[in-house]
Amino acid sequence: MPRQKPRAQPLAGLAAASDGAAAVASTSGRAPAKAPAPAPAPAPSPAAPTPTAASSSQRQEEAPRQQQGQGVTVTAAAPWRGSSAAAAAPEAHGSGSGSEEVDDAAEGNQLSDRPPDWDPWSDPEVVRELEAQDIPVLPELCTAQHVIVRDGFLTPQLAGALRGVFDGRFADPRATHPERFVWDYWHVPDQYTLIRTQAAVYFPDELYAQLEDALLSYGETQLGCRAISPIWMSYYVDGCGQELHCDNPHGPFAFVLSLTMDWDKREFVGGETMILKPEVLNYWRSFDPRKGLELQHLVTRVPSPFNRLTVFDPRFPHGVRQVHGTRDPRKGRLVLHGWFTEPAPFFSGPLDPAEAAAALSEGLEPLWAALEAVSGLVSGTLISRVTISGATGAVTDLTWLADTLVEVPNHDRAAAEALLEGRVLPRLRALVQGEVKECLMGLTFPAAESGEDSHLTLPLVFE
Repeated sequence: MPRQKPRAQPLAGLAAASDGAAAVASTSGRAPAKAPAPAPAPAPSPAAPTPTAASSSQRQEEAPRQQQGQGVTVTAAAPWRGSSAAAAAPEAHGSGSGSEEVDDAAEGNQLSDRPPDWDPWSDPEVVRELEAQDIPVLPELCTAQHVIVRDGFLTPQLAGALRGVFDGRFADPRATHPERFVWDYWHVPDQYTLIRTQAAVYFPDELYAQLEDALLSYGETQLGCRAISPIWMSYYVDGCGQELHCDNPHGPFAFVLSLTMDWDKREFVGGETMILKPEVLNYWRSFDPRKGLELQHLVTRVPSPFNRLTVFDPRFPHGVRQVHGTRDPRKGRLVLHGWFTEPAPFFSGPLDPAEAAAALSEGLEPLWAALEAVSGLVSGTLISRVTISGATGAVTDLTWLADTLVEVPNHDRAAAEALLEGRVLPRLRALVQGEVKECLMGLTFPAAESGEDSHLTLPLVFE
């Protein structure tokens, strides 16, 4: 069972879990825990988003800290086109398909006159034209973050204690106690070379529980994720590294927590986390034949100083720059790593879970209809938290917790089709954010007898 927090309860009755949900299996030799069957709910319409839950593993002797819930997944559908687009997007050049205005606009905006990497939303001419016709250019309500860095993540006492266990067991290189023999030298030619172990096995139970609590609390409050995968600990000495790869099935966010000492005075080079930059994945949109590119233009290199937590979108190709230098484990790169899993709608506060689930299920119906048009055109995770008034049940505030939405290549084709038909395809990230905010701010829940406010965290996973 995954380690989870007890104070928040999931809204498990929204819909049935997807059969295609990815499972994160434990590497300890135990079978992965299975998510419980969700509460019965009305079957969603074919195009409506359905929740999915990712399983994680933990030590079997511990009880789960939360009930499991399901994240809401917007699955791929046909690209936005035809009547769906017309219903959601304003017309750019009048309603008459044979008008001179449409013909003149089409003549001056032939797609053949545009480069293949043309992005209409970054074209000042297009933006000015839309504004002149009173067609709104939708603003983005939050900025995509594919890499998040938090220094001083653990308390100094906890970070020091974890590092102390590692140093103590490597203090005498001639010692033969059992704790020296729990490491796996993992070598996959041309891909991975490192020495790893499971943190739950390596650290004393009490110390490991504090580490896990810190990661779970962060995942819950900042990422809308209710569980974590088993935590690995790895050290890198001369010759160790990871080539670029993607961890798509494991969870919506990966993490690296560094226990590396004296990073600025380290006795090796390399060891940074490398993450391919977004503009490289969309290379031709930003291509400039007059400029050359080097490594720093292609990847983000994140150093690993002591007690730094790095959270990133695991869909982005990433790796670890090869280490050259020391062969002493105590002087190498030492990190804890894993994935935040199970994005799920849940709430904290006095609101009754069953009543909350019913109100949310009914209130989200307009959002599913609005998002049907963008299914298959955006990919990623959008997580928000709303404050629910205990006195009235109304939503009084909305906070964006995490946003990794990207527009997929189908969006370019749909935009071209819209232009040829005299329509405007809105900026999709902004459109999704606006629809989500409008729906959530309009939700109404039962009032709480105590009058205290509650909080609802809602993850939307677009696939």
